[in-house]
Amino acid sequence: MRAVLVFCEGITDVVFVERSLGACANCQRMERPIRELPSPFGANDSVPKGLIATHLGRLAVEDLALRADYPPAPQFESIVETATKDVMFVLVRVGTKYNEKAVLKLARRVDALMQAGNFDVTEHAVAFLFDADDEGLSETVSVFCDRFGPYYGDISGVAHAQWTAATSIPVGLYVFHDDKDKGTLEHHVEPMVEAAWPDRYSAAQAFIDQHRGSCDAASKNEGKRLKATITTAGQFYHPGRPLATILARKGLPHDQYQQSAAANALASFLLSTPWPKGE
Repeated sequence: MRAVLVFCEGITDVVFVERSLGACANCQRMERPIRELPSPFGANDSVPKGLIATHLGRLAVEDLALRADYPPAPQFESIVETATKDVMFVLVRVGTKYNEKAVLKLARRVDALMQAGNFDVTEHAVAFLFDADDEGLSETVSVFCDRFGPYYGDISGVAHAQWTAATSIPVGLYVFHDDKDKGTLEHHVEPMVEAAWPDRYSAAQAFIDQHRGSCDAASKNEGKRLKATITTAGQFYHPGRPLATILARKGLPHDQYQQSAAANALASFLLSTPWPKGE
């Protein structure tokens, strides 16, 4: 089996990846206890606890505040496997854009472990998903190369929705952006939500735009305005719940992901991991 570690900024991105792979590539969540996951993520003779259980056990819980986000990032959120069960996508929430120190600490642990024993997972790759935000697509790619290149090697050829196999393991990058090369995942989610619930979305949009003040978070940038609008439109289905819940399996309809160009492009990117030939 092969594994792709997919590093996502937040839980909303994790859900979008999950739903996109399910709707556009017929992938399914791997529903097993942690100890029974394919090793080294789960346990075997070489790793009696498994990578994920060990990672959870290393968390300094006593140092966290009672209201802290737990488990803290980077954190394993879910695993999605292909219909042929030969590739699994391990979705990891990194918390903030880049977060390279924490991400690379985890990546080093995975890389070292993969070289140390015989496991169910015989090859792995890494994919990074970011928002372009206001800094833009080209700047996001440039910063990514600067921050992760020292560890992975020459990733200067990486661009949006592309992989490089010039490194020790395949490395890929996907950046959510609009037609102006800025923006966030929500720019792609908005037309999906609007198509699913047109009247409610129009009303939510009018409410947010008419009542948001200049100092409100929803007025800070377009991404936050979209989050507020999308979440408001989804409250009829999940009162009081966050955006990730609204986009999840019991929220935004399956066919919206099937018809979404962004969801299809993301699934195609992840499935195109350039594994070594002849293996």
